Amino acid sequence: MRTVLLSATPLLVAATAAIGQAPDARALAAGCASCHRRDGTTIPSLQGRSRDELLAKLHGFRDGSQAGTVMPQLARGYTEAQLEAIAAWYAEQRTSAR
Repeated sequence: MRTVLLSATPLLVAATAAIGQAPDARALAAGCASCHRRDGTTIPSLQGRSRDELLAKLHGFRDGSQAGTVMPQLARGYTEAQLEAIAAWYAEQRTSAR
């Protein structure tokens, strides 16, 4: 029993540390960029939209009040902190190409 507890300790420490960390907004937003490109030619761009607008859309997709094909499934896979980080990151981005 003692061996099991000692070998599990590093995992518990790592998991506890990860819970307290803020999500990496840029990494999370990179997943969105594969569809939501800057040029907005296929699916609307997210750059420069307000945090509140983006967060409302994401919440709507997650709770079913906003229709969508893929987004309702994707939005349910994020925590609240992750959704807030994504919305804030895109709201801070400029709409023109860098």
